[in-house]
Amino acid sequence: MMVQAEPSGRQPQRWFILLLIPLVFISAFLHVSQSSRSVDVRLARERYSALIRERPIDATKARRARFYKAQFFLAHPQSVSFAAADLIRRFDGIMPPLRLLQLKVDPGLQDLGFALSVGVEAASLDAAQRKFTVFFSKLEILAGIIEASFSPGERNGRLHVFQVTGRAELP
Repeated sequence: MMVQAEPSGRQPQRWFILLLIPLVFISAFLHVSQSSRSVDVRLARERYSALIRERPIDATKARRARFYKAQFFLAHPQSVSFAAADLIRRFDGIMPPLRLLQLKVDPGLQDLGFALSVGVEAASLDAAQRKFTVFFSKLEILAGIIEASFSPGERNGRLHVFQVTGRAELP
């Protein structure tokens, strides 16, 4: 029996089919990945449009604003108390040799109002005014004092009493 050899025209057809099969697989893979990406893009567009409709940024900003307002008003009494104590401590540092007779601190939302009664022990009104002028110049350069004014003193026994009013800023 004799085996016939295949005609030489069939060999190129096999190679053509063998080259065509990987190209078909690659093409199918690319089409599947393109359709998968288009689905991902569509889902991303839907999520983005939902974000725009919901406006979570504006809601977050509003929640933060409410939080900080609440924190400000809850912490305000404590900060005013500390600021008033600090103001009294600073007054005490510049007070000697004068006497602090009375101190009133009136807190506001932005600053502290204060009223002082200062006693100066001196023989004459001029000597008392000189001592008080030294105190008042120190008071005006004190950190945090916004404004200060005084009224001339009146004699109360051996003391000349001066009234000082002003405003100090909250830290």
